[in-house]
Amino acid sequence: MFNTTKISLARWVSLGALLLICSVSVSKPIKGRLAIKAAPISITIDEEEVTWDAKPSKKEAIYGANERIVYNVEVKNGLKENQEGTLSCLISTFDDKEVGRSSINVNIGKKSTKRFDLKLPGQEAGFYKVNVIINVTEYDDTIRRVVGVDPKQIKSGHAKPADFDAFWESTKQELAKVAPQFKMTEQPNLEKDNTSVYLIEGKSLGNITVRGWLTIKKNRKPNEKFPVWLVVPGYGGVGVKPIFGSTELAVLSFNVRGQGNSSDVVRTTKVGYLTTDIESRNRYVYRGAIMDCIRAMDFVCSRPELDSNNVIISGGSMGGYLAIAAASLDSRIKLCSANNPVFCDYRALAGNKDWPMSDFVKYSKAHRLPMEKIFATLDYFDLKNFSYNLKCQSLIGISLLDNLAPPANEYAMLNNIESKKYKLFVYPELAHEVPPSLFTYLSNWMMDQFGIF
Repeated sequence: MFNTTKISLARWVSLGALLLICSVSVSKPIKGRLAIKAAPISITIDEEEVTWDAKPSKKEAIYGANERIVYNVEVKNGLKENQEGTLSCLISTFDDKEVGRSSINVNIGKKSTKRFDLKLPGQEAGFYKVNVIINVTEYDDTIRRVVGVDPKQIKSGHAKPADFDAFWESTKQELAKVAPQFKMTEQPNLEKDNTSVYLIEGKSLGNITVRGWLTIKKNRKPNEKFPVWLVVPGYGGVGVKPIFGSTELAVLSFNVRGQGNSSDVVRTTKVGYLTTDIESRNRYVYRGAIMDCIRAMDFVCSRPELDSNNVIISGGSMGGYLAIAAASLDSRIKLCSANNPVFCDYRALAGNKDWPMSDFVKYSKAHRLPMEKIFATLDYFDLKNFSYNLKCQSLIGISLLDNLAPPANEYAMLNNIESKKYKLFVYPELAHEVPPSLFTYLSNWMMDQFGIF
């Protein structure tokens, strides 16, 4: 348990800032095969309604191989008449092949509540869609969910390129030849609560200038060093802004090329960013973006007031992708936090109509570029290939209803982390998001690791 002092940390990490970190702007709305209501159905009812909810017997909806899958269903009948009919539960693969079902007759008396268990046959390792269906006298509805079965056994069917590590080592060497020319410019008009704000600028791969914001205690003692929270942006171009937290922590919110205040050279639409220079692995925009994160670490190491031995990198969606990729390439990063990281097991997404694959397919058709050539580039930017080298302690959150970062793809990446020094949170009723409780956990976890009391 966290003591009272540690719990108070949640007060100094702004919830608004955390929501910014974990938010994502995508080129298309969330839709497609998992386009379902992410929030649990309320069981607070008016007197003249039927309401219901269905939850898996396992909190995270993760079951063992061939273990019976059980859904606990609660039905509240607020009507003045009995409700008779059936409760059913169907389980199917992600390509909609039914692999099991259960159905029971029910009778819920007027103004009463009843609970039922629906049992489904055990399955092999993988993720499955579950439909729980109610059909009674005055009410019909369906709750759509996802369950995982022995997901630690999930492996990608697509190999890591033999020269993957060599490619990224040569990329880091190329970055090292670019003089960073760091500039740190105070922004008095932005400071507040004894916190100074600085505009950070530096040269990165390709001699492109990238920028970010550093917030740090204003009245610092001589030789005082601060642990660093390095925040990287989600997809969409908006980028990250100055983040105000504890005066015991410095926050570097850093925009990679094409995002936020680093958009003067790489300027694209939301759709265009994903496919910028995808014809070549050496020019692809994410090669530079990942190196921009490494350059941010170079900045941290250049500053005497920043503790380069205590750095956490974090982000959500594309930010989660960048955080894991950077932490896999840079051993100077002590901690990593990633929520709903995208771009895992690209080739397994072939045929998926959702983002990001939808934008790749459009680009392929518009530019007459074969998908195989696109995949040949993406193999060097697939998060599952980076994660082999993730050595630092990490905090990762995923959601089972996420169609932008499907759970099977997430586990294909997670199961390649050889160090296993990560803590995973699984949210069975959420889509491309994580709950506020994870932000509080992150706050306390950071404080523990950095020794802030």
